[in-house]
Order: sequence, then C-alpha cells, then structure tokens
Amino acid sequence: MRRSTLGLVFGLWLIAACSKVESQRSQAGRLEVRWRGSESGKISTTAAAEWCADRRMLEIRAIQGDTGLAVAVYAVDTFASDSYRVVEPTRADSAPPSARVALRLFAQTSIKGYQADSGTVILERSDAGQVSGSLEARARSVLNGEQIRLSGKFQGVAVTPQERGCTRQPPDTSEDAERLDERVD
Repeated sequence: MRRSTLGLVFGLWLIAACSKVESQRSQAGRLEVRWRGSESGKISTTAAAEWCADRRMLEIRAIQGDTGLAVAVYAVDTFASDSYRVVEPTRADSAPPSARVALRLFAQTSIKGYQADSGTVILERSDAGQVSGSLEARARSVLNGEQIRLSGKFQGVAVTPQERGCTRQPPDTSEDAERLDERVD
C-alpha cells in the first residue's frame, strides 16, 4: 500500500475513533450547579453516581478542575423517584429519607468547603438505571459559617454499584470503649 493511502486510512480511523469518544462523552450524565452568596460560581461537567446497598446511599459526584460537588441521598430501602430533604451532615444517614450536599472550591487564597444544612434534592430514576433531578440548598462554610445558595440539575447520570468504602462501619466494641474509658481516667 502506498504511504498516501495508509495515511488516508489512518486519518479516517482516527476521525472515527474520536467521534466515538465524543459520542460517549455526550451520552454521559451531566451536572450543572450555580452558587451565590459569600462566593459565587458554577460547575457544569459530567457526573457519576454510585449506589451502596449496605448503607442505602446513592452518591452523585462531579469534579471540574479544582471544584467538586457531591450529593448523597439516603434511602429507606432503595433510592426511588422522590423529594429528599437536605439535612445537616451529622443527621443525614440517621434520618432517611434525606440528602446531604457538599461543595469544595478553590478561592484566590484558600480552599473552601461548604456543607448544606437545608434544602431539597428531587430525584427521578429511569427504567434504564439512570438518575436525573434537581437541587436547591443553603450551605455554610466549614471554616467561618459564610453562606451560599446552590441550585442546579443533573441529567442522565448512570448508576453503578459502589465498591470502595460501601460497607457500614462496625459499632464500637466494648474493648474499644474500655480503652477510651482508661484514657479519660
């Protein structure tokens, strides 16, 4: 085969491969969220979702550059199309059905973290195993209590089983409690 023919065949293969990758990206779930308040900004990127059956928790995550957003939905049995009340992080897994929302972003001079303490996550589950929905939440800085308001949506996010960190934490054993008591005395 001549070099020009080989170059043409390789070029066509490369275009087809890139088109397939771009097509897969366009089919990936998306998340778009804006925030306003002491900080303002937005994130608009692909999202991933994992279901942890042991903890009855659906985790939706999106990362764009140095900014990350996570939504954890705590179900009674399994996640379903419903409205989930956003609660403080310390209460979410003990008060299902509920949700938690967290945002991490880089400001000009620091890394800032926010945890939502009120709001709503609306979840829609498709027959194809994807989730879509929206969120509205008020969040506070973990450093100084500054507030922001988040609002946004996620669409067509495929749900996969969560493999890492999915098991429930075992309760403290009496041996651990005894060691703690000894240190307190």
